Amino acid sequence: MILRSIFISSLLIIIGSTIAWSQDNEAETAAQGQLEAYNRQDIEGFLKWYTEDVEIYNFPDELVLKGKEKMRERYINSWNQNPNQKAEVRNRIINGNTIVDKEHVTGRSNGVEANVIAIYRIDAGKISRVYFIRE
Repeated sequence: MILRSIFISSLLIIIGSTIAWSQDNEAETAAQGQLEAYNRQDIEGFLKWYTEDVEIYNFPDELVLKGKEKMRERYINSWNQNPNQKAEVRNRIINGNTIVDKEHVTGRSNGVEANVIAIYRIDAGKISRVYFIRE
């Protein structure tokens, strides 16, 4: 009876850890996928990682835009103005379906580099909310 209880407890811990790992892995895949597409300035590859009704905020609660089509307009315009712009993740924290990236942005046409914190909320493998904290 004791061995059975230990076995069941161990199995539940393993299942719980696997679910948490799966969530972390799914979230990181989305965050990394959109970053790589961003750096290629591949709008379709970039947007595929976002929900149709994605919301982008300036932290903590200033809604900047909502929806993929608004993102499409904004990022195409930004990349046209900054064709060499790239983001490098300097630090990443993964907690379930939330990713916090400290990003360093270079290649802007005005020559100014920027440090940004991006907080991504991932639901079902797609980014549903982003919060930016800018210098």
